Amino acid sequence: MVNEALITTTLGNGLRVVSEHLPGSRSASIGAWFAVGSRDEAPERSGASHFLEHLLFKGTEERSARAVAEAIDGVGGDMNAFTAREYTAFYARVPDTSASMATDLLFDVLRRPALRGSDVDAERQVINEELVAALDTPDDLVHIVLYETLFAGHALGREVLGEPETIRAMGPDDIADFHSRWYRPVNMVIAAAGNIDHGELVATVEQHFGDLTTGQRPERTPVAPDVGERVGTELPVEQIHAAIGWRSLSHDDPRRYALAIANQILGGSPSSRLFQSIREEQALAYTVYSSTSGYADTGSASVYAATSIDRGAELLGALDAEIDGLLNDGVTQRELDLARSGFEGSVILGLEDSGSRMSRIATGMALRNTVLPIDDFLAALAEVTVDDVNAVIRAVYGAPATVSLVGPGRGLAACGI
Repeated sequence: MVNEALITTTLGNGLRVVSEHLPGSRSASIGAWFAVGSRDEAPERSGASHFLEHLLFKGTEERSARAVAEAIDGVGGDMNAFTAREYTAFYARVPDTSASMATDLLFDVLRRPALRGSDVDAERQVINEELVAALDTPDDLVHIVLYETLFAGHALGREVLGEPETIRAMGPDDIADFHSRWYRPVNMVIAAAGNIDHGELVATVEQHFGDLTTGQRPERTPVAPDVGERVGTELPVEQIHAAIGWRSLSHDDPRRYALAIANQILGGSPSSRLFQSIREEQALAYTVYSSTSGYADTGSASVYAATSIDRGAELLGALDAEIDGLLNDGVTQRELDLARSGFEGSVILGLEDSGSRMSRIATGMALRNTVLPIDDFLAALAEVTVDDVNAVIRAVYGAPATVSLVGPGRGLAACGI
């Protein structure tokens, strides 16, 4: 089905511009997605994408960080960014009357960042604090170690924030080189949603970025097949935090719809198997959930839960039992119907504002060079059968698992580590 409100234009240098007009909207969301993330960094530059993300909001030679913040705050808007493993995103959401101002401001800091030495030094300290906080937070640390082990020796396994030694070593020239090499039209998507005029947006994009040469895409190395380790990280906390992970599907694998439903059944909602069994029936954990992520050539699936030190082994046994039950017994038609309708509803409700619509179309274009209309997405979900879900469960959760545990030494020992 064609979404007539969705318009895409590709500039001569390869930069893609996509917008979705939302009738009746009084807001405008504008974003720039770059198909470059932590996966695309050299080992000695680990954390460069995230470092650059911080620095771009420090402003240009003419605009200070305060001036950037005050311009957006002054209209009640929001301007932010985030770094992922395969892309980095920058966006602003403002009242529609301030769309031109926010667009010019966002494009200015993306095209002409100052990258002052003093700002680099200041953000280095901020990022160090962010790293320390992540390594000191057990539910963050358990997932950091899980990824390091699940994708051992590969860039996908490295922490997005970088490493303390690489952050210390990077200077303004290193970050400027990363910006000039990768922030090029071939890797760039400009997306907008809300009360947006596509022609005006394209003209503004052309003004700011039309003179850039196309650039090159990053070359990505496939992951090695070896997985299945069990690792423990000692931390003086009062719980055992457990994360179990599997290699999973790429973001364009046609089985991803079945996997989304399988995840919903396993631990994606309060009615899921993990929540009902681990929390409601066995009272083993306050927080328990499952999740999935897809990348260009692989993906991850995981479950997480935390419990008291003396119940760690019991929790691991319960998690294993739920996974085994999923593999051995499969899912029922009733579970499929409930999970599908719940997932559909959450997707629809999540697209009620211009920011979420902008993010969806930007991510689709950056990762797959296309935007699947919502009706087509829902139709693909509707076609998923019980056999499809059970097949993807066997393919993903039946593969070798990696286990990451974080907790005090005696708790890890009780879990066999």
